[in-house]
Amino acid sequence: MSTVVDRVSLPGCLLFALMLSACVTESVAPPPPNAVAVYAETETDPVASRGDAADDPAIWVNRAEPSLSRIIGTDKDFGVEVYDLKGNRQQRIAAGRTNNIDLRYLPEGSPYSALAAASNRSSNSISLFAVNHEGQLTWLRDSEIATGLTEPYGLCMYADELGLQVFVNDTDGRYQQWGLQISDFDSSNFAITARLLREFTVPSQPEGCAADDEHSRLFLGVEAEGIRVLDARHDAATDLHSLADIDGTILVADVEGMALYKDEEGGYLVASSQGNYSYAVYDRMPPHDYRGSFVVADLLDGSLDGAGETDGLDVSSATFSDGYPRGLLVVQDGENTLPSASQNFKYISWQRVEEALSLP
Repeated sequence: MSTVVDRVSLPGCLLFALMLSACVTESVAPPPPNAVAVYAETETDPVASRGDAADDPAIWVNRAEPSLSRIIGTDKDFGVEVYDLKGNRQQRIAAGRTNNIDLRYLPEGSPYSALAAASNRSSNSISLFAVNHEGQLTWLRDSEIATGLTEPYGLCMYADELGLQVFVNDTDGRYQQWGLQISDFDSSNFAITARLLREFTVPSQPEGCAADDEHSRLFLGVEAEGIRVLDARHDAATDLHSLADIDGTILVADVEGMALYKDEEGGYLVASSQGNYSYAVYDRMPPHDYRGSFVVADLLDGSLDGAGETDGLDVSSATFSDGYPRGLLVVQDGENTLPSASQNFKYISWQRVEEALSLP
């Protein structure tokens, strides 16, 4: 573990206190005392928009050639950007003020590989994107889903025997669950219709969420309260169960991005604790034990900065290349400092997280 710490420093002005420390500012709390440091392998090109613009990534795995996989990220002042595994921008789509994005794969033999969905505050809608087998996105403009929400914010996708579905929320606490129906399934006419399946509310502003398709479970963040769990089935009760509360140490408001690392029947939930620039890891399966926290730190040689004030994140257990033998974690960096530039996304080998936290 010490070899990890020796090679890194914490983001920006961060210094260690005991093993680690946090940025000494009025607004950023120290990371948990047990937090360990990891560092990124590389980073994406900065998003084109200035200020608080980059928000949420989704990882698309190229099933035929994983090294050609893509990272889809939102620029909430522009639309969607697509990057390769070296962080180079491959595509930009001016889709509007997209915030959160997620995807699900389509059946083998389909003309497209996957379907991505993004919350869109320009039109208060859910925007859909077809992902072809090379990772190129097509915005399905004719399939926009008008939500009726005031400010669509967080979003994640889910799939069960009913088909593909989208969870989307509003800053006022409202949640919606939409069922998707593909009405035309050829490359020239890929149309989707949507049906509202259920609505519920959470006590205060939500954002990030992640659905466990295999276990019909929705993990959702209530930014100032903590992580909650809900039955993801559209006809189930909407009772919220607490997984972890904001405690000022492990989780410091806001709870933001979250994603599932799936390892056969096991795996982990990763959540961004934005208030102390750290990331908490919990067991995927009940009782969802806490496994530890980590920070993404600067390399001491100044060649690559870490990540702070993270909004969205995604993680995959796929083997992409020699650099990611146990999977890939992608986090939004709210403070892109080396050199100072617009926000971007950092790529971390999951193996580094496993080793630093001694995950089984």
